[in-house]
Amino acid sequence: MGPGLWGPPLPGWRPCVSKRSWSEYPVLPAPPGEATTGEIGQLRFAEIPQSEWHSLFTWAIGPGHIVRCLDLRPPEPVKVVCEQDGQRIVRWEERTYGDRSVVESGIDHYLTAARVPSQPCGYRWFVELPDGVADLDHLSSRFTSHRAKTPVNLMPLQERELMEEVAATLYTTRG
Repeated sequence: MGPGLWGPPLPGWRPCVSKRSWSEYPVLPAPPGEATTGEIGQLRFAEIPQSEWHSLFTWAIGPGHIVRCLDLRPPEPVKVVCEQDGQRIVRWEERTYGDRSVVESGIDHYLTAARVPSQPCGYRWFVELPDGVADLDHLSSRFTSHRAKTPVNLMPLQERELMEEVAATLYTTRG
């Protein structure tokens, strides 16, 4: 019986949606290239931006080809655009917990719809670039070009399954 049957869910409680866990993704002491672990070797990595699609992409590729490290960088400022007295005003402000919460909530809802657990906060994520792939844009285009061959209105779960197929194809040459 789930915690919701006897009252509100416990803080931090989430339904189990997958056999895999984000805990399986290796944590490095520093970003690839800066890390002094023997695990990187000659592999090339690219940083993955924070978005719904990229979080699902990270899950689909899997812990064998993704690494992460704590994000110790100061947050980037947020561009604020408002209208005042018919004038457009643009300014930069510090990112707030609310800003971060909105972004992470959107990502969390998308991942849940794809039957993927919530991605942990506070990390930078890096993908191993497969042979013949120059950078993250080139890797992403491999996924999106395959996606272009499918129906337009894929649900997040179907998107995840498609991404997993592409990832399996791209990473078959390495162990």
